[in-house]
Amino acid sequence: MGIIYLAEDRTAGNSPCVVKQLISKHSDPDEHEEAVRLFKREANLLRRFDHPGIVRFFDDHTTSDGKYFLVMDYVPGKNLESIVATYGPFNSEATVEIAIQCCEVLEYLHDQNPPIIYRDLKPSNLMLTPDGQVVFIDFGIARSFAPKQSATRVVTAGYSPPEQYFGKPETRSDLYALGATLGHLLTGQRPKPLSVSAPRHINKQVLLTLDDLVRRLTAHNTGDRPETARDVRYELYRIYHEIHPDFEIPEEAQIQMQYASGQFQSLRRGVMKDTAAWPENWQEQQRPRPSNPDSQRDTRERAPKAVEDERARKSRQHPTLLNKLKSWWQEKFKS
Repeated sequence: MGIIYLAEDRTAGNSPCVVKQLISKHSDPDEHEEAVRLFKREANLLRRFDHPGIVRFFDDHTTSDGKYFLVMDYVPGKNLESIVATYGPFNSEATVEIAIQCCEVLEYLHDQNPPIIYRDLKPSNLMLTPDGQVVFIDFGIARSFAPKQSATRVVTAGYSPPEQYFGKPETRSDLYALGATLGHLLTGQRPKPLSVSAPRHINKQVLLTLDDLVRRLTAHNTGDRPETARDVRYELYRIYHEIHPDFEIPEEAQIQMQYASGQFQSLRRGVMKDTAAWPENWQEQQRPRPSNPDSQRDTRERAPKAVEDERARKSRQHPTLLNKLKSWWQEKFKS
């Protein structure tokens, strides 16, 4: 629904930013009206968000002739879909690290009042920065959850759950899309529409416990999926502990996990082998160079203090995980 431009912010040392313009060439007046409504809602949503895993929003503008623009932070790196298409699937370790970050963003969205349903979680909407940060970049069809209201029927085949096709998404709809996304990352293949994802059928190197989690996330019935993104994050910690036995599971996740059936299922151990071949210079391939060498520092200084506090909180909460994540990405994506 938009055209994306790379731009420079003249008020901040010509630091890079992104301008999104609404595509308004709709022959159907109703389609145009709906596109404008979604575009304005994206601006209103982004104003509310304050999380390091969500693209930062600076401004919006409407011209006298009816053109709509959003101005957002520039996120360096590439989206996960392009990385998989170019370099092949991720291994279990990297997929778990990405999934934990996705869960943190979903928790933040679902904890809003009312909860925000993202509705469009897929690899192409997830940017991976050179420092290993996953950033959600497109909120065009996110919406506040109203249980008695039908949502606009906006779906992405392969990633949208059955209930979204009927305009009835809920927070666990995002968990289905997360599972489909993880299946894509682990196999390199786009998920089949309305199908349970079983990545080990394609890639035998996927951990058994991770495969089991992806299957449950993509269950057709919402009641068969994990309850919340927080529950999924706790389970991902346990899977990460399989890969790195020295990883200390946070205290908050130590409580015995209960699945939908009410019965605890012991996590099975698997074998992970890293066979991915990563390029040496992908970080630099599409990173624009600002004309002012201090612009990156200026951009960081403009970041809201709450975002920095959130990063610091996570660093204190999961120091082992974040240190391993950072070193892992530095090894795989050397610049």
